[in-house]
Amino acid sequence: MRPKEIQKKLGINADRIKLFKREGVFTPENPPSGNHSTEYTETDYKNLQFLVVLTKMGLTCSDIRKMQDGECTLEEAVNARKQSIQADIEKKKNALSLLDELLEDKEKFETFDTDHYWSEITQREAGGEEFIDVEDMYGYQAVSLMRTVECPHCNAEQEVDLEDFESETSSYDNEIGMGEDMVYYFDSEDNLECPVCHRKYRVSGWIREYPMGAYDSEDISVEAIPEDEE
Repeated sequence: MRPKEIQKKLGINADRIKLFKREGVFTPENPPSGNHSTEYTETDYKNLQFLVVLTKMGLTCSDIRKMQDGECTLEEAVNARKQSIQADIEKKKNALSLLDELLEDKEKFETFDTDHYWSEITQREAGGEEFIDVEDMYGYQAVSLMRTVECPHCNAEQEVDLEDFESETSSYDNEIGMGEDMVYYFDSEDNLECPVCHRKYRVSGWIREYPMGAYDSEDISVEAIPEDEE
């Protein structure tokens, strides 16, 4: 089967297959070679169909990879994922109860009684309830931007927080359907100095987070800055 044919048959796009390949849960029997694209087999179709079914049920590529590597059984993966989904459901139920209360109290944005609801949430959390937090709605930068880089002048290593040099962040809803796709761009320009040789160098590139909270890929460049430009 040609790529377009198998995508149509499965109801997915090329990015979904790329994701499965990148996550290490799928390898086609006849990978592309030269100018020829992948020719998918019936076995490839069944394997991809299996992955689509599992991911639509809520299992992640990480869950699937663990099962493929024999680190857990299907039952163990399903039970763990059910607990995670159930926890999310409970948070949303608790949030819904507060939203209903807001409507019943006829609260207004301009006169919102913050102290009252703060007290109620605090008491309920003390009793073991959980509520939706900002990271549940929008995601958060769980992926660390700390990296160990090597000075191109003397090869000494130092740990750098690339967040200090973040120049731009792009975000969009990926059509794969797993939420926001975040890319963090950074460029230290001439602001990095080696603690050993005290020469300057530049670190630039990007780090991708997809789905939110999960490391996906990166491209980091380290360049020496000539002495006459330091």
